[in-house]
Amino acid sequence: MRRRTLLLGGGAAFLVALAATLPASLIAGRVGPRLALSGAYGTIWSGGADQVSLDGAPLGALEWSAHPLELLRARLSYHVILTHPAGHLSGDVAVGLGGAIEASAVEFSLPINALSVLQRPDSWQGAVSGRVDHAVIEQGWPSALAANLTLSGLRPPGAAFELGSYALELDPAASKPDTIVGRLKDVSAPLTVRAQLAVKRDRSYVLEGEVTPKPGTPPTIANQLAFLGPSDQLGRRTFSVTGTF
Repeated sequence: MRRRTLLLGGGAAFLVALAATLPASLIAGRVGPRLALSGAYGTIWSGGADQVSLDGAPLGALEWSAHPLELLRARLSYHVILTHPAGHLSGDVAVGLGGAIEASAVEFSLPINALSVLQRPDSWQGAVSGRVDHAVIEQGWPSALAANLTLSGLRPPGAAFELGSYALELDPAASKPDTIVGRLKDVSAPLTVRAQLAVKRDRSYVLEGEVTPKPGTPPTIANQLAFLGPSDQLGRRTFSVTGTF
């Protein structure tokens, strides 16, 4: 029995060592239908790619290094670093036997249109930064998500003004298996915003809450709120926005 155990352990160690030396170019075209790597270098264990794209949108250069001890938990785990022309992302990503993807300690700062194939002037402009403390993605849906995001320098399509910065906290305690719930508030902005965002598994969302112009808010921004209807005595207006991603 002991000899068999040693043989199995030795065989597993050999396979791991063999996999660790495989060139990264072997997986460049086998990372999935949505993800593409070009200019791969190094090994599967520790390497990178000059360019990574998601759904055709170029994201920048990618580096990865494996966490070997995670193999004892029957999963592949990597520390990844993405260098975008206008931002960055880094964190730990693991894939288990069941295909679930787990991410932790992910920090990032990227343009909000980073995933757009075409950078159009009539789209929203700005940046999103923050930290994902923990996330589990199963069958394409985040079954667990704890994160804090900041949207900064927001500029509506075609507008000559900015709406400032806002914070979005995704609260796992308030979320449900089929709904992600977050709280949105202003950080440095001409508007006071208190709202709740709910995103469902079918990619539909509802953003509803209150918005109030602050003293000194430029008329070009304050006047944009007129379509929400009359305000109350404190200047607050309620709003509800629905849509799909």
